[in-house]
Amino acid sequence: MKQKLALSCSLIHKPSVLFLDEPTTGVDAVSRKEFWEMLHRLKLQDITILVSTAYMDEASLCDRVALIQKGEILSVNTPKGIISQFKKPLWAIRANEMFKLMNAIKEDLSVESCYPFGQYHHVVFKTEGDSKLKLENIAKQANCTEVDIHPIEPNIEDCFMALMKD
Repeated sequence: MKQKLALSCSLIHKPSVLFLDEPTTGVDAVSRKEFWEMLHRLKLQDITILVSTAYMDEASLCDRVALIQKGEILSVNTPKGIISQFKKPLWAIRANEMFKLMNAIKEDLSVESCYPFGQYHHVVFKTEGDSKLKLENIAKQANCTEVDIHPIEPNIEDCFMALMKD
């Protein structure tokens, strides 16, 4: 409610540009959604809104996104444009033994990156090949159980992780 009140107060003078610094940090999921719906309505009133956020799902709601790390701009584009720059196949894998699985994946020299993402690890290989088979073998050698592997489409967070490595 505090964030919504602050937004309402900032609109009293009918600004043409609105700067918001992490406006939904510490806000529950329902309020976050309502806050972004309010921002969308403001955008329809021709108010330019600049938002800083660490939430990549929020960044994907914007018209343009600048991904920044340590003060350096890594990419500026539309959300779809940023995602289209992710060129390698991306895999999601999970097992009962997630920590052991991640360590095993990271030890494999053919792996470019592996990082936790929700209930899965997202994995990118250095070169294309039979990635699913590679992941199956890694999981098998690590004695992981109930392994689930499937290809996925990248999102902005995956792109940000890849850009940070570069």
